[in-house]
Amino acid sequence: MFGGKWVWIWNWRRCDGGEATRVAQRLKAAGCRGAVVKAHDGPYWFDQGQPWREICRALKSFGLKVASWAYLYGRDWQGEAQRAIETIHYGEADAYVMDVESEFKGRADVAEALCQRLRQAVGQDFPLFYSTFAIARYHREFPYAAFERHCSGTLPQVYWNAFRWPVEQALDWMYEDYASLGIAADRIFPVAGAYAEGFVAYPSAEELQRFVQIAGERGSKGVSFWSYEHMDDVRWQALEANPWPGWTDETEELRQEIARLRRQNEELSRQNAEFAGRIGRGLELARDLLKALQGEA
Repeated sequence: MFGGKWVWIWNWRRCDGGEATRVAQRLKAAGCRGAVVKAHDGPYWFDQGQPWREICRALKSFGLKVASWAYLYGRDWQGEAQRAIETIHYGEADAYVMDVESEFKGRADVAEALCQRLRQAVGQDFPLFYSTFAIARYHREFPYAAFERHCSGTLPQVYWNAFRWPVEQALDWMYEDYASLGIAADRIFPVAGAYAEGFVAYPSAEELQRFVQIAGERGSKGVSFWSYEHMDDVRWQALEANPWPGWTDETEELRQEIARLRRQNEELSRQNAEFAGRIGRGLELARDLLKALQGEA
């Protein structure tokens, strides 16, 4: 789902004034496949100045994909799950991302309950993702396993500018830590912190280039950038100058079709095995019955 390049949107009205045409043009000029737009905060709708579905439909009309995201706290996981389900079904989101951080540490039971509820409501094939800490060795109480069981992949927040690390180190440690948790690279879609705030400086254009390059080399299928409202012209130019290697709409659609056919084949194999088992048991019963009848004769 998150193949290619994506940009996160937090406050819609701060993104080119919330004008969908300008937002779409900027995203497409930068070679982005879509946007990850905030829909709710915890169990409460997030005020974007207009219904989330209208934003979603407007961006889709320009050929973009639109995923929804929300920061979740786990205090009212039932309410959070309900908002997510409404965003997916009524809001027409192409994917849903749970931003889950410190509030879920030591609460694997809540993570499990939340994910189970979402999967029951949206089905096994809907693109459900989570975004959290990139350097797992520093966050051992976070329930990665619970989210991994139910999600299609993860979008780790690799904010090397906030870490004050080289981009290479941040990505190396992230891939290393996630591999230790059994998370394959093709399920990882790293997020770059393309922002400046307080003592955190913007990443350079060269660092963003290395980010895209390394993520592709390590086996990820796509990357994203936080966030639209924070990015200046230099960061947008860096996105435009660094296309995701080998990605097109056609290749992504082909991947999805292959995955769908693989799931169908697995289901048919399971059904065939069950059918063969029933036939075998039936033949055994028939033989036993025949022996019994022959004995009576």
